Amino acid sequence: MAHDPTAETIATLAEDLGMSVTPAEAEDYAHLIETTLADYDEIRKMAEPAAPPEEKRYARSDSGRRPTEDEDPYNAWISRTEVIGADEGVLSDARVGLKDNIALAGVEMTCGSTFLKGYVPSITATVVHRLLDEGATIVGKNNMDSFGFSSSGDLSDFGAVRNPADKAYLAGGSSSGCAAALAADEIDIALGCDQGGSICVPAANCGVVGLRPTTGLVPYTGIFPIERTIDHVGPMAQRVADVAVTLDVIAGRDGLDARQPSDLRTESYTEALGKDVSGMTVALLEEGFDHPESKAAVTDAVDSAVELLESLGVEVKRLSVPIHNRAPAVAWLIWGYGSLHVFKQAGQVPQHDGWYDTDLKRIFSKCRAAVDTLPPMVKATLLAMEYIDQRHNALYGKAKNIGQSITRRYDDALEEVDAFILPTTPGKPLGVNPELDRIERIIRTFPPNKNTCPFAVTGHPTLTVPCGTVDGLPIGMMLVGSQFDESTILSIADAYERHSS
Repeated sequence: MAHDPTAETIATLAEDLGMSVTPAEAEDYAHLIETTLADYDEIRKMAEPAAPPEEKRYARSDSGRRPTEDEDPYNAWISRTEVIGADEGVLSDARVGLKDNIALAGVEMTCGSTFLKGYVPSITATVVHRLLDEGATIVGKNNMDSFGFSSSGDLSDFGAVRNPADKAYLAGGSSSGCAAALAADEIDIALGCDQGGSICVPAANCGVVGLRPTTGLVPYTGIFPIERTIDHVGPMAQRVADVAVTLDVIAGRDGLDARQPSDLRTESYTEALGKDVSGMTVALLEEGFDHPESKAAVTDAVDSAVELLESLGVEVKRLSVPIHNRAPAVAWLIWGYGSLHVFKQAGQVPQHDGWYDTDLKRIFSKCRAAVDTLPPMVKATLLAMEYIDQRHNALYGKAKNIGQSITRRYDDALEEVDAFILPTTPGKPLGVNPELDRIERIIRTFPPNKNTCPFAVTGHPTLTVPCGTVDGLPIGMMLVGSQFDESTILSIADAYERHSS
């Protein structure tokens, strides 16, 4: 193997690991490692198995192109293309947008950042194959906050995503382009990704439906990771029915994603539609209405939606889960620390039996020289987490342990009711404000996901449905269900949608 280690190299590596080695030890270890590397060289010579989520069947019209301003008035797209799926299927002719951290073979994937410029995946994500197999047409890759590090919608290297309800406001993030394109009727379905609110926040801001499924229900294979325990991909659409049918298509094990339980069972989520919801019980989660940023008009909109559900025979209670308002700090630490290690290890976080994207590892290595191009939000997060890692290195483990406790608190409360209800976001969408400095722009990204991020940590499914407007801007009501009980929250959301239209 080229570049066998010298004694000087070993001494440097030892220092990095906090070891002390003598010159004689360094010589011995260098010789030993040189011998060991000969065995590892055999791995380098072996052909890598074909990627299980291989490119297949469906031809692209092109490798993707940047749309013009006239074509893209809300800046919802990073690239437009066309991949036509099967001739028949439950999604026949549906126009689908993909958040630009989801791999589509042959089309550049940016994650909303110029850092990955030139990265063209050779594989297509499992969920995209499943959509194409059911007749969907992929029409492009949607804009997103850089690497998903924001809930605002204005931290993409490709520019802010405007809210179709009012271009003076933002779409929210980080699946910003997905929500805006849906609201503008440019697509029928979108796939968003979520580690703390990135599906539900922009969906609420733009007046569409978004579902972040239970952790592991939908395979994440072929999608840029952030933190394996909170990575989610889910459907967004204008109507609950389209979200349900899309979930039918994309849910289930693929045998490649170690996030998924081995005994995973799915069901027909479209069968949850059109149900009589009388006799169901929901709880208003009191802490979700009581943030410093909570706005009375948003609370009133959600209260009105709940009154409609009561008129349909749904029993409404009030429940308190006090740790809910402390959970965001736990969620942000888990997300940030996971991000640090994904960046350090180029997406190749070890110790799981799933599929590894070695192409992503290679492009990350090439991009190291461009690390200064990372946006301030990403730099700030990585620096903060490196500081914590070096000085408070048990904090991540403590946060994960607290996360288990939070899960039990929610589970106990959900024993009493079928679902929680709370505002998706405490306030209305953020305004476009180019005068903000980088600190102000970063700080304002956190409040919008205070109600969403706790459930990304606990894995409970969340669904947002439009429930009115404030100052002409859409507001969302969020339903939270027990793990793997998407059907219940789909039933309630569908009933609300049918009777509020």
